Amino acid sequence: MLIFNVGALANQLGVHRNTVTNWIKSGKLAAETTAAKKYAIEKDIFRRFCIGEHIPDEIVEKILTGAFEKPTAPKPRNLHNIPQREPIMRKKNLGSVMVVGGGIAGIQSTLDLADSGYYVYLIEKSPGIGGAMAQLDKTFPTNDCAM
Repeated sequence: MLIFNVGALANQLGVHRNTVTNWIKSGKLAAETTAAKKYAIEKDIFRRFCIGEHIPDEIVEKILTGAFEKPTAPKPRNLHNIPQREPIMRKKNLGSVMVVGGGIAGIQSTLDLADSGYYVYLIEKSPGIGGAMAQLDKTFPTNDCAM
């Protein structure tokens, strides 16, 4: 199982991150959503996808073996050798969250949390959502419609 972030995989493949996102949305890259905006895919499926997209074998092998790493800051020398564990990613939702307020910030927070894998309840005291922004006709400085 290969767990990846869209931006990191795009950098490794040498394509834009929107290209990877479009591959996932169209079903071309059969990756499943996991927690914290990460995706999971079987290594064999990923290898077949890369062959179909004519991605060089050297890059594919580096991705699958984990040879591509982000540059990290040097570790302090006085720490003892601490064993590293790979985080456990759940395929189901992480839990539920309640967002109070259906204004622009509440709606954006709801969308971000839902994309991260949470089940979200949006609570608003009035019958409409959008907050004060929904009452505006035009906004400064571009005079665009508020909605």
